[in-house]
Amino acid sequence: MNCPTCGGDCVRPAEEVLDELFQMYMACGSCPSDLLFNKNAPFHEKIDSNTGRCTKCGRRHLDFVIGNVLMILKEKGLFPADAALKDVGTPLIAFGYQVPYPPRLGNKSLVLIMDSVTKELADTILASVPEIKGVIKRTGNPLKSIGILDTDSTPHTYELLAGCDMRCDVVSSTFGELCVYKNQSRVHIEFNNTKIQKLEGLYLKGELNNAVIIDGFCGPGTLGLLCALGGAKKVILNDAWLPALRNTILNIEANSGILGVSIESAAPDYNKLIGHEPVLLAKATGRAEILVYHSDFRKLGEVVKGCDICLVDTFPSVNPAGYAAMCRDFAKKVMII
Repeated sequence: MNCPTCGGDCVRPAEEVLDELFQMYMACGSCPSDLLFNKNAPFHEKIDSNTGRCTKCGRRHLDFVIGNVLMILKEKGLFPADAALKDVGTPLIAFGYQVPYPPRLGNKSLVLIMDSVTKELADTILASVPEIKGVIKRTGNPLKSIGILDTDSTPHTYELLAGCDMRCDVVSSTFGELCVYKNQSRVHIEFNNTKIQKLEGLYLKGELNNAVIIDGFCGPGTLGLLCALGGAKKVILNDAWLPALRNTILNIEANSGILGVSIESAAPDYNKLIGHEPVLLAKATGRAEILVYHSDFRKLGEVVKGCDICLVDTFPSVNPAGYAAMCRDFAKKVMII
């Protein structure tokens, strides 16, 4: 599978990722001990691309990687001499899960979201720090979600300045795991176990078994694909934001072995950024039928006539009550996530 962003091997089948995940960021027997750097204090260590690198496995502690970036920023005059590690930005490991120890990073294994960076500096960081996979510049209020609030709003995105922004979150539940890929400059960052717990509740009650599920604001497809994994016979994934749906279709393919499905049809040349009238972008069949629609949720009822459960998972700043009321016309049960 080629990454749609960089053409490389960023996107791998979920089975491969899950088989290697436990040891992916683990220190080997020769790695230096964990560091005691204070991430909030002025950082004056002199770190280059080899500082802290294990002579056996070649990986480095996360703090050495961020310290390396910080040294470049100071040398270029963008950051003051008393800047701290925490000032650099938001580091996101390429395959994200709750790592129970400080991660040791290999080549191209970290996407860095920064508030203060230029294109020239991003290129320098990418070329000088082997562990950096991509550099993203954050725009706007950090609390503002990436994507669109609704079809009447202007999209909010970050800017990929260098490298590749494709990364994967490993989503775990009581009934299995999935790998959810996303372009991190165009799809919002999310780590929310509460959402997974709500689906686990449905699973344990048997409500997912052979059910028809609508995930009305699906983003990269996390909740809807988990429903398919949990036994749903049909899942309808919908979003108004095309970049999120491109990730959704990619995630169906990456998890096809685990889900027991294959993509039957897709619309690769479709390029309308914001959906209004419903357009079927992809269909997968197998253990479950999965349909991917690009649509304003308020129009989805024109093509979807009924379901057992409709999931309503809007951005935190959007009141879901109005959307939930619409679902009651075609859903036996509405779940606000």
